[in-house]
Amino acid sequence: CRSAVMPSLKHLNFRDYDRVYEPSDDTYLLIDAIGYDVDAMEQSEGDDGTMLHSNMLQTIEIGCGTGTPTVYLAKRIRGIRGDEKESSVEESSSNTNKNCVHYVTDINPDAIRIAKATAESNGISTEHFQAVQSDLASQLIEKMEGKVDVLIFNPPYVPTPDDEVGSSGIEASWAGGSNGRVVIDRALPQIARLLAFPNGVAYMVTVDDNYPEQISQTMDELYGIKVVPWLRRRAHNEYLTIQRMTPTRSFQGD
Repeated sequence: CRSAVMPSLKHLNFRDYDRVYEPSDDTYLLIDAIGYDVDAMEQSEGDDGTMLHSNMLQTIEIGCGTGTPTVYLAKRIRGIRGDEKESSVEESSSNTNKNCVHYVTDINPDAIRIAKATAESNGISTEHFQAVQSDLASQLIEKMEGKVDVLIFNPPYVPTPDDEVGSSGIEASWAGGSNGRVVIDRALPQIARLLAFPNGVAYMVTVDDNYPEQISQTMDELYGIKVVPWLRRRAHNEYLTIQRMTPTRSFQGD
């Protein structure tokens, strides 16, 4: 994509990465997927139902870690470049995303602290960036149900024994339980409830061990969510795929 430049992480040190997941190949692939769609949105004369909505109001990242993908998205849609501050960017009438609020969640309190610092260090104001300690998005579902324009989720997808799932420390960023699906399967109904219809878009990282074709079938049959493998890349001994999810009908959770 045109401008997939990583947000600055100069404010972090090696001790921070002992407490929170350090951006890696999956993070970069998420950013590429988001950047591709932001490019398409910027080049289009109007929404055609196949790309990001050009008037975003709310986004959420579940399991944010450092908050890097959300901060990247925030900077792109607000026209912030390099080390600029949000207040220094001219608010023109063409910037329809200037009122968008970006929410991030994590069960790890260190991730919440670090994500806030990442936003601040990259010029995103607290008015437009809210970090909430939460198990997945449970603390925000009632507030944001059916209102999320972009949802980002880099889940703990690594297959592990189920008893390794559920930590509130850095282990929560990778321990995925059986087939790497324990946390993913808990998140799927939340994703369905949160996405706005018809323009909401979710980006979720999977590996082949997660049986993504089963995820696609579940989301389609239970929630009317279309799942498309959007970007795919080899990383070491596994293939990472960004699953792009869009609602085909309005879904009201029980």
